[in-house]
Amino acid sequence: MSLREDLQQVSQHSQRLWLLLLGVIPLIYLLSGFYSVGAEQRGILSRFGKIVDDKIAPGMHYRLPWPIESVEKLQVTAVRSMELDFALDPHDKHLQLELTTGDENLINVALILQYNIQEAGIFQHQAVAPEQLLRQLAHAESIQYVASQKIGDLLTTGRNQFQSSLQQAIQQQTRTLNLGINITSVQIRRLEPPQSIKQVFDDVAVARAEKQEKIQVEQGERSSTLAKARSDANRQQQQTQAYVSELLARANGDRDRLMSTWEEYRQAPDLIGQRMYLEMLEQVMPKAKVTLAEPSSDNESTQEN
Repeated sequence: MSLREDLQQVSQHSQRLWLLLLGVIPLIYLLSGFYSVGAEQRGILSRFGKIVDDKIAPGMHYRLPWPIESVEKLQVTAVRSMELDFALDPHDKHLQLELTTGDENLINVALILQYNIQEAGIFQHQAVAPEQLLRQLAHAESIQYVASQKIGDLLTTGRNQFQSSLQQAIQQQTRTLNLGINITSVQIRRLEPPQSIKQVFDDVAVARAEKQEKIQVEQGERSSTLAKARSDANRQQQQTQAYVSELLARANGDRDRLMSTWEEYRQAPDLIGQRMYLEMLEQVMPKAKVTLAEPSSDNESTQEN
């Protein structure tokens, strides 16, 4: 085999190789457009850098290969947490460690902020650092709310109101700034006075609890006394009503008996009068004393029966 034939043979192999490459590379390029989105993810499809769909559901999808279209995947269903500790937060060293309440007291605050991504495209491209912006919003709203409340209310009855109001305020701000974030909860991790004056607040809390206990005891005694007084009054009222009823019944009986006797007397006055006279004697005579005297005797003697 001559050198020319060898060169022709090599050239033919090279042409077949190039033809093969020209057929396989476009195929690989087109196949690179397939992608999958996880169950907790949402896809953001961009065409030449412009978002065309930011709500691609989980599953297999196809896009035009790079550089025409590109896809970003973002975890959206998972709940994310952010801790806000004003005393220890390294992100905001310029902020004060303790917040000032509306009655000019100091209080330590630490919060847990939980959220998820509501709109993936807006979250990813609306702001440069949306979570850092969210942290700053939470700090600002916490300072503003604490400054409007008294420390006594925050430490006792206002804890739940603090959490719910802060959640609503932060959510309103994220919507205004269009961050694509949904605030699921705000929880208080620490809410207490500074250590230097904590003992004073504890003493006040104990005194308030003792005061409340005494009030409850006195209210219980008052209720017991009132119940006993009502019971006595009710019993006396019932006894009085029974006595009045008895007197009325007796009076009615006497009246009926008198009227009956009077009617009988009108019909037979002599007979009834004699009978009444004898009945009166029967009642009087057993109680009478009889004294016998002998007027003819010089020595007066008497005998009683």
